[in-house]
Amino acid sequence: MGSGGLASGYVASAGISFKMICLHLLEMAYCEVSNARIVTCEWDENAISEVLTSSMNANTETIQYHITAILEKRLLNGCLYSAPSSVDDAPRIDIMIGGFTSGPNVARTLCYMEAKNLYCQDFVKSGNSSKTSSIAYAKRYIDTGIDNLLIGHYPGDTVLLGYVLNGTVQPAVNIINDRLATCTRAGEKILTAIRPGFPFLVLGLSNHPNGMAIDHCFLQF
Repeated sequence: MGSGGLASGYVASAGISFKMICLHLLEMAYCEVSNARIVTCEWDENAISEVLTSSMNANTETIQYHITAILEKRLLNGCLYSAPSSVDDAPRIDIMIGGFTSGPNVARTLCYMEAKNLYCQDFVKSGNSSKTSSIAYAKRYIDTGIDNLLIGHYPGDTVLLGYVLNGTVQPAVNIINDRLATCTRAGEKILTAIRPGFPFLVLGLSNHPNGMAIDHCFLQF
């Protein structure tokens, strides 16, 4: 989707877009993990991404679509022959889903997802006397999610995943939008909707002054 945003991205002119397939696989994994009731406020996003990725790879549809989901993928720039030391310093994306197009001209295609935890209320983690701040996590979603996309730290068509670990999705998104407004960025607020074909995902779109539109996907645990 990238600069096309939600309106133009889900159904490509040639049929079902690869990103639509990846969101379909993510939704099935989310339903499985959510129904297991194993994720709590104590989980970090890497652990949640791990169980979602494992569920996607165990799904028989990944075989049908020739797809593999990879956790913590390094995003390498340039030629490794000339700069092998750059590998350890390369940014990582939480989930990369890779597959191939069908038809006479087979080509590799990729979908990227970067995940952040979100909370509607402050809470205290086990064994910790200090509160975990919902506002701090909303700020982190902006600083290390939205802004990293805007500066090219991640591929431009990356989907930002928000794992909502207490409360519900819209209040968590409202905290992000309030934070954007506080930073005089109200015009970049995230608009959310339940889209046809994805009843268990809350999908969002934010538009930014540099012309980029960012896709968001919120999962409530």
